[in-house]
Amino acid sequence: MKIMKQLLDLEMRLIIGKRISSSYLILFISILSLLFSGCKHSIDRELLGVWQINTITDQDGKTSIVPEIQKYSIELSKKSSKKIFIIDEVKGTWSLKDSILIFENIPYSKTHIDSIFVVNDQNGNSSLVLQNGDNKIATIFGGNVIPEKVISKMKIISVNLEELNLLIDKDLYKYDKIN
Repeated sequence: MKIMKQLLDLEMRLIIGKRISSSYLILFISILSLLFSGCKHSIDRELLGVWQINTITDQDGKTSIVPEIQKYSIELSKKSSKKIFIIDEVKGTWSLKDSILIFENIPYSKTHIDSIFVVNDQNGNSSLVLQNGDNKIATIFGGNVIPEKVISKMKIISVNLEELNLLIDKDLYKYDKIN
């Protein structure tokens, strides 16, 4: 009888131990997911504001200070769930994937079209592609003109409340936060 009671006590301790262990595991996983989601949100928050170009360091390590007349600003904002960037007169959306900052916009332009191509797919759908040289300008499909988007990708090297460092085509662009 005494042995049975000891076995039952041992079994209860094991069951309680398993519950506690699984509770700790669930708590640990919850904390990790909060930390990782918090990191992305904090990077998003750190990116928000107006950044002005300061220096450019080329791939050979030579640093150039951008002259005042050539300085430009990047404004990154978030309205509702839409992330918007503005550089001079260019406006579009931005997103962050891993450490890559992606800008997408449809440029304002008046471009001469020197080539029109008819593209047929295997299902018999046709579209017209409008080009200037090798640059695709737009597609006409189903009676709608669909302009070509410009997509720019930059790698974020570092960001804090004062400075943003982006790697663009192997050159390091340093921006200072001005607002």
